[in-house]
Amino acid sequence: MVYSKDMATGEGAEDMTDAVQNLEEELVRVNANDEEDGEDMTSVETPRRSVDSTSSSSKKRKKEWKGKKTSSSDPLLDVFNEVSGDLKVATMSIGKMAQAMDREASNQEKARDEDPQQKLREKAINEVRRLEFTGSEVIKAAGVFVRMPDQMGMLFALPEPLRREYIVDMLRDEEARRERERGQSEGDGLDVE
Repeated sequence: MVYSKDMATGEGAEDMTDAVQNLEEELVRVNANDEEDGEDMTSVETPRRSVDSTSSSSKKRKKEWKGKKTSSSDPLLDVFNEVSGDLKVATMSIGKMAQAMDREASNQEKARDEDPQQKLREKAINEVRRLEFTGSEVIKAAGVFVRMPDQMGMLFALPEPLRREYIVDMLRDEEARRERERGQSEGDGLDVE
């Protein structure tokens, strides 16, 4: 269920209930052998399946069970402790990924804040708003600032009383430019006979 791409099908494949049942049977055999013989768990063999179609993670767990002596008398507690350890590792990995993502976001924000052109645009737009232009006029002025960044430098080079007049002239020139472009595009579309 967790590793959907790692599912086995066909003869010899085991589903979740078979896996749990096989694990329980193996634990019972291991505990019985430990009590009777006092042998190490490494000498206990698990029955072979006719077709080796179990997942690699399942094989790894079985090898771990063979090589380890249960640390408590309750095998379910041992399984819980193993899963708990896996969850701790996963949590640490997720924490590291979150830290990396935070660092990347911080670096991007810092790069944006360090962009002098962006700071100048923000300052120019705030100045246009401070001069009480309408929203559409602020948007048009921002468009001019993007197209012609020198306009922003000129805006701040002027004394404050002349800035409003400068913006009005800039917007008038921008409107005239757009009219010329519209006239040219309409003239290009006419067929001359």
